[in-house]
Amino acid sequence: MSKDKILQAAIEVFSENGYHRASMDEIAARAQVAKGTLYYNFPGKSQLFKTVVKQGIEEIMQRTEVELNSSLPMKEKMERVIGHHLNLFLESRHFSHIVFNEISNGIEQDVLDELKELKRTYISFLARMIEEGQCEENLCRDVDPNLAAASIVGTLESTCNYYLSHHDMYSREDLERFAFTMITQGLFISLD
Repeated sequence: MSKDKILQAAIEVFSENGYHRASMDEIAARAQVAKGTLYYNFPGKSQLFKTVVKQGIEEIMQRTEVELNSSLPMKEKMERVIGHHLNLFLESRHFSHIVFNEISNGIEQDVLDELKELKRTYISFLARMIEEGQCEENLCRDVDPNLAAASIVGTLESTCNYYLSHHDMYSREDLERFAFTMITQGLFISLD
């Protein structure tokens, strides 16, 4: 229970103050836990930061894996993957701010390396789905699955980042339609 409170407080503090200006004292106060409880669960700020980011990325991966293992048509799988990705970033603006602004902002190299590896794993998940579309359904264009998956992740992240700064100009439906169109028109041979 206190670990969840710590993680939620950490998301807020890292988002508001940035990694370097965030303090463990402020996180403990925001979580309403003793500093000893905080350090018992997370020995340092870098481990706490890594856990926050890792948990968010793993949530996307878990949702994506369910779609990869389903028997849905490729179009529906892609719609759901895009939806899961957008949901995570749009429902947790604090988490989004951390991912878009703090990931490479001078955090320890070993933490950065682990987070990059997690992202590579997620890209591999998407690449498998694209390969399935190429092989089984002859639906996806003959493109390198890893490059296509990395492009999808990049498109979704940059689109979400832009939307969060301009949410008064676009509806959520506009964002979903744009992301789906951009990704599928370049990737799929036909959606019929």
